[in-house]
Amino acid sequence: MDNILSLVILHTGGFTHKDLKKLFELKQNYSDLLEDFLYEKKTLTPWMTDERRIKILERLGKVDILSIEKIINEKKIQIITIESEQYPEKLRTIKQAPYLLYVRWILREERKMLGVVGSRRSTSYGKKILEKIIPELIHANCGIVSGWAHGIDALSHSITLESDGYTISVFGSGIDIFYPSENSRLFEKIIEKWWVLISIFPIGTKPEPFYFPIRNEIVAALSDGIIIPEAGIKSGTLITANLALEHGRDVFAVPGDIFRETSSGTNSLIAKWEAKCIQSATDILEEYFPNISSSTISLFSEKTFDDEIQKNIYNVILEWYNTPDSIWENSEYTIDIIIMSLTLLEINWHIRLGSGWKYETI
Repeated sequence: MDNILSLVILHTGGFTHKDLKKLFELKQNYSDLLEDFLYEKKTLTPWMTDERRIKILERLGKVDILSIEKIINEKKIQIITIESEQYPEKLRTIKQAPYLLYVRWILREERKMLGVVGSRRSTSYGKKILEKIIPELIHANCGIVSGWAHGIDALSHSITLESDGYTISVFGSGIDIFYPSENSRLFEKIIEKWWVLISIFPIGTKPEPFYFPIRNEIVAALSDGIIIPEAGIKSGTLITANLALEHGRDVFAVPGDIFRETSSGTNSLIAKWEAKCIQSATDILEEYFPNISSSTISLFSEKTFDDEIQKNIYNVILEWYNTPDSIWENSEYTIDIIIMSLTLLEINWHIRLGSGWKYETI
């Protein structure tokens, strides 16, 4: 059996992320690990009780391997372990970092990522906040991470897509389970854009209420900071805020009407100095780009080019050909013209040179 498929089967059968990390330290071949466990080699899992070992063996006997393999292939799911270079560095730093991730499409870490969490019972106030802040963050080349629950989460993804921005959606279920189902079309739009879906739960896992706090911790961990537009005083969002602070992430909260229940949580975070009070995207961006201003942000959204060549090269960079050589290979221009155009695009705040000497759009 394929090595990575064996890892997925072990996870589906009941091995936790912690178990899998221990197993890998014993033997770095998942196929051998699966075979050894099936033959009841107790020395492989000395930390397990006999009762738990028997339960996992029973579950493994019921796993539909062909069905799981078909889902992985058809949905182009990547299985990324913590040993992989593709594993997100932000996530690697937290104490309970998941051992493996189920990922659809390609994770990119070359930009600032802002998580958005909030009430499922969002109000028109929360929607207006997101409609004001998210497009400005997108124009500043930030990405948005959220969890796709009803309310604030789904709104943040939708507004990001409308703003042609990059988004990561973290599931509180298996990556093949679209929940809530009424948002299926929005999930498909994320996939069409080649943006990212992530889950730490086995394929086929149905959503459960106790999975969502786990999902929100992943949202916070993948983010440089989290934004809370509105939340009640007893909201699970405040738990996410505390987790973000524990992981060393910034927390940004929008103040609201003191008589509005859905603002009581954000007002409390601000009053306790646990979150920065924000009224615009500039309040967030100045934490990461010290020289930024509201006038600079307005420049981000005004995509006017000096000539057609600059516009075409900008569009090539949007397709992720982001070095002079790759632009040259995917355009009709000479390298001299490309270098000159890249310089002008930088001057006009359309692109900037990011990590790894790769250009990125603003």
